[in-house]
Amino acid sequence: MSIVELPNQNLWEGLTFIDWETLFQSQILDRGYAYYLDGAVQNLQQTATQLTAQVQGTQRYQVTITLQDEEVQTMTCDCPYADGQRNCKHMAAVLFAAEEIADGDGNGASDDSITDLIAQATTQQMRDFLMLVLPHNPTLATLFRTSGSTEPVIPIRPTANLIDAICEQYTDQQGFIDYDSATPFANDLLAYLDDDLTVALQNHQDQDVFDAISHLFLVLDQLEIDDSDGEIMMLLDAGATIWTKLVHQATLSVKRQLFDWLCTQIQRPLNALEETIQDLLFGDDFTEPEFLTAKLTLVDTLIQRARQLPDTWERDWQVEQWTILRLRTMVADADIEAFCHANVAQKRVRDYYVDFCLQRQRPQEAIDLLREGKRVNRDLVGVVCHDSHRLATIYQQLGQTTNYRQELWRLLTDYDPANLDDFKAYQASFRSSEWPVQRQKLLAALKDQVAPAELTPLYAHEGLDQSLLQAIIAQKGLAGVQTYGPALKNKYARQIIQKYVTTVQQAVKTTGTRKHYRKIVGWLREMATYPNGSIQAQQLISEWQQTYPRRSAMLDELSRFRA
Repeated sequence: MSIVELPNQNLWEGLTFIDWETLFQSQILDRGYAYYLDGAVQNLQQTATQLTAQVQGTQRYQVTITLQDEEVQTMTCDCPYADGQRNCKHMAAVLFAAEEIADGDGNGASDDSITDLIAQATTQQMRDFLMLVLPHNPTLATLFRTSGSTEPVIPIRPTANLIDAICEQYTDQQGFIDYDSATPFANDLLAYLDDDLTVALQNHQDQDVFDAISHLFLVLDQLEIDDSDGEIMMLLDAGATIWTKLVHQATLSVKRQLFDWLCTQIQRPLNALEETIQDLLFGDDFTEPEFLTAKLTLVDTLIQRARQLPDTWERDWQVEQWTILRLRTMVADADIEAFCHANVAQKRVRDYYVDFCLQRQRPQEAIDLLREGKRVNRDLVGVVCHDSHRLATIYQQLGQTTNYRQELWRLLTDYDPANLDDFKAYQASFRSSEWPVQRQKLLAALKDQVAPAELTPLYAHEGLDQSLLQAIIAQKGLAGVQTYGPALKNKYARQIIQKYVTTVQQAVKTTGTRKHYRKIVGWLREMATYPNGSIQAQQLISEWQQTYPRRSAMLDELSRFRA
């Protein structure tokens, strides 16, 4: 029953497709073949470099396939599954149909003869034919239902049973979906979402869609699966997209059902579903006054429950989480400010309030909040650094250069000493002619605060080679030399080689495994990259061969040294 247009039949003669089946997962290939057998491929056309067709499922999808030297180059389809750069069943169906024609099996009746055949058929013949074909071909039945009949369309009714059947198909005897089954399982559920649920949504079968998608969410939350490739999150995202569309078109009564269901779920322990439920409940939907009031009441309850938790970390985390969601639900500025004042000790609330003040052109209040935050959290270095950076940004935006520099100075010398990004920001606040003096003051202050190794990024950034060399020589081990030595080798090769010699001589005094000796040989290879370093390395090896003749493992590893 395929509708095939062949503008130039000669183009198909001798056409083959090399190993195209390998482009598809086996289950996708099987479904594509079923579509092909059902006659779902329509308007198939071919040029020297391209195949185009439509494939009829519950919707009609456009497929385009480019060819070169009998090989498939690219494939596109406008179905949702193919949006993720995946090869879909519709593409496979088109290739099956094209291969049939190329093999000489597709030269059926011409369009003219089909038109004549239909014109000559009686009404009873057509009815008999449809009764014979449609019960055994769901794709054609769907096409016939949607082909313009004035009779009411019998909708496809999505059910939870189909979701359970798909899960059961891929679950082993222990109730687990393994890694190899996870992707085909997800593909089948995505096809269900893309086809049955999407069509039901378009037909405004809102209650059916709600029943199915809510069941799917609960199943996915409890599912035992190796979803190393992110199948659960992908399915939750796809389900959330349908849910959002449902909210936008639902009547108020159905919307209340959706809201109540979300409120119920968010109050119980959840696994993968937790973030999705929060996003759906506290996102951009349910903004009518009745829902806003209900959300505020709900989140107040959740805050109170969280405060009763015995674990300090879990309690603080949950209280802060629900507090922020409450803030995002509130509308009136006066209510938001009162709530922020009551909870300003929480870092995220303070951040929210700072943004609130800045958006309303009240920078001094934002500055006062951040200063107070630094004071009350002075023992929490991460919080202090965060508030200090925000303060510096506000000072910079306000053009308060002195305050900006002072805040960066505090960061560099106290809160987060010798941070390179802060160092660069501090430098940028001065003219180039001013910077050498300011840099000297800053580095002098930092030498009293941090170890020499912590200053090496600053020395390297400024091109202070002598100071950099002294710092990496003084540093324990070879980390500094390995990082900065290559940039200094032309000026300070002798000093760096001596650092290597001192380090390897100390290391070789200790016996160890082959791993220990390989590390020493690795250091020798690094040393050999410096001028005269290879000669020095060979001398050390000769000495060790004489000094440690019984260390067979060490001698074997040393014999592998190549400059």
